[in-house]
Amino acid sequence: MQRSTTRYTTWEALALHESVPADRWCVSRSDLKYLRQEVRKAIQSGEIRPPDDGSDAFHLSDNEFGPSIYTVNMQHIMPVTEKAGKVSWALMRHPDGLECDLFISHAWQEGVFEFLSKVLHSWPVRERHAWCCMLANPQNLDIGALLQSPSSSPFALALRASNNVLVVPNRHCSIYTRLWCSYEAYVAHEAGKTILIARKSNRRRLIAAVVKTLLIGLLGVILALLLRLWRLTDKHTLVHHVLSITCMFVVLACFVASASLQRSDYRMVANRIGTMASCFLTAHWYNFHTFLGLPGFSKMWSLLEQRFLLLIMASYFCLMEVDRINCLSWGEETSQLRTGFQGSIAHATCSKPDDAVRIHTEIGTQTKDVDYAIHVLLTAGMSTPTLRDVARAGVWIQDAGHAEIAVPGLALVPCTFIATLRLFATLIPFSSLQYMAWYYIVFQCLPILCRVFLIVVVCRSATDERCFILKMITKLCVVYLIFLFPIMVSMEWRKSQDAAGPLLTFAEAGLFLVTCGFSFRGMRGTLSLPGGRCLLQFFLTRSCDRKALLPVDSDSDTGSSASSPSSTHS
Repeated sequence: MQRSTTRYTTWEALALHESVPADRWCVSRSDLKYLRQEVRKAIQSGEIRPPDDGSDAFHLSDNEFGPSIYTVNMQHIMPVTEKAGKVSWALMRHPDGLECDLFISHAWQEGVFEFLSKVLHSWPVRERHAWCCMLANPQNLDIGALLQSPSSSPFALALRASNNVLVVPNRHCSIYTRLWCSYEAYVAHEAGKTILIARKSNRRRLIAAVVKTLLIGLLGVILALLLRLWRLTDKHTLVHHVLSITCMFVVLACFVASASLQRSDYRMVANRIGTMASCFLTAHWYNFHTFLGLPGFSKMWSLLEQRFLLLIMASYFCLMEVDRINCLSWGEETSQLRTGFQGSIAHATCSKPDDAVRIHTEIGTQTKDVDYAIHVLLTAGMSTPTLRDVARAGVWIQDAGHAEIAVPGLALVPCTFIATLRLFATLIPFSSLQYMAWYYIVFQCLPILCRVFLIVVVCRSATDERCFILKMITKLCVVYLIFLFPIMVSMEWRKSQDAAGPLLTFAEAGLFLVTCGFSFRGMRGTLSLPGGRCLLQFFLTRSCDRKALLPVDSDSDTGSSASSPSSTHS
């Protein structure tokens, strides 16, 4: 997109802000990347430096946090926009404005690199443009008249026009200790907006955790090969079967524990033990039945299928490590949002007494509702009208807004591939079709169709419903594996599948039909079912913490809040 290089007079700048609606004073992701580059250049050239009053003693080499938004505003944004004629940074880049998709709520105390890292990493995929006060408002012009009525202020107009609100935590204090941020939460609640929490990239932690898990899995493979080399686990010996059944039990126990436990350290242990056991089984395994009955290829395809399933299970534990690290990151951001927050926006402060009076007057008796929306955000990691209604119905929603990708990702992609191969292997010998019951073929097709349906639903659902569907798939797959385990043990011990094949086919079809049913109903529809509250509780949370929706206690360790000059967002 072509950027504006026009220089305005003060009157032209005022006229531009009057002609372009306030909700269009937006920037794009590429604009934020450009700002990051410009700030780095300004720091290197000495244009941005720690203020003499000591209010922001950042290190010039600090690329993680950097100077505060206050410092960047005073030493970079204001000088740059002054040269352009005092227009806002957003309209300097896009004089015609941009449609508002995302509203960014922040407190100005965070470091600029911290802010940009979190926003860019957490930018919703479907959103194109964002409204951010430090870039949207003309910092060199007096916009006091625009703030006389909070409901008609640029903040309120942009927030109502947006699809989502992205809250940016910082290491100094909760943004909800700031009255304007609290007012934004009020407008978001009244407008029924989805409130999301921004978090920075944790790529290095993810890579480290996955590598450690894979190395432990490699130990399992080495152990299995050594046992085979020493002829301690020859095919179909008692030792072989006992080891197989023991490892299958360990894998199941770790699967259930990793999908159900809340504590991160327990989940880490379960993931690593599960990976080791799965990888051990992959090298230790001998095929004992033939799901893929291709003429002349039965044993090869059967062994390939079974070992591929074991590798999928090992991959599951690696992906669960990804989920675990992501959950830790969300927890850190939530902790920052709690810092200094006393449980109610009634305690939020504002540097301008007149603004405080207007905001409190407008919020009026809605304070408790806004507090509840914030508590849902802090508890679930997301605040939406649906989650707020579900929480009011008595469902504990701890981490309900955190998506889990491990089980759904594997159940919907590689397992679909295996199911399709299995179906073709059944249908290819056309001469055998006359001996098959029609419903058996239908029940083999159903899981594939259901998986395709679920993929479409997940892609098209709202963020909160997507998290619900992913968590629900995880829990139902846990139940399915618990049901499957005795059958697998019997098949391993007896070295035959006998009548287990059709039973597993019908069970898998039932699993995905039920999953599609709950996905179609969504959270509110599930809640309306008999016993729906218990079902929803089972799907959404790892633990039933009755303190999940109690008012948040004030955090005594508030950290040092950086003192800073007043601004239009204080």
